[in-house]
Amino acid sequence: MTTDVKLRRYKFDLAALQRLAAMNYAALRPLVESVRQSGSLVIKVGHQLRFALTVLEAAPYTTEVRIEQQALVQQLPGLKETQLDVRLYHDAQLAEVIRSQGVARLQASYDVPNPKMHHADEKHQVNYFLQEWIQLIRERGHLQEI
Repeated sequence: MTTDVKLRRYKFDLAALQRLAAMNYAALRPLVESVRQSGSLVIKVGHQLRFALTVLEAAPYTTEVRIEQQALVQQLPGLKETQLDVRLYHDAQLAEVIRSQGVARLQASYDVPNPKMHHADEKHQVNYFLQEWIQLIRERGHLQEI
């Protein structure tokens, strides 16, 4: 007895990614402006969670920032703190995650399975994670300029 299983290939949705990038840009821009003025920004979420926001590079049409989780207590061995590098495109008003957990040059889609075990929609997922992070700091974050 055989069953016909059709594997559905992931279809990259550019319009959805651009909508997400536009929302992330609008939400990140005020934070990036604060960082430009103060040099660095720390965002506390509760007692055990803290993030640093740093401008890595500023140019007329783009700004690159790093969002990095800072451990307040000893983490489990092998556990990596969150690290995202985000490029803001001021002319297009879009924000895109360009590096996540040290992985650069995220492709729009990946074949599954693949040697590095990326999800088929890895690029969309890390940009959606950025949106969730922004929502978290809006709801529970406390800004501390350094």
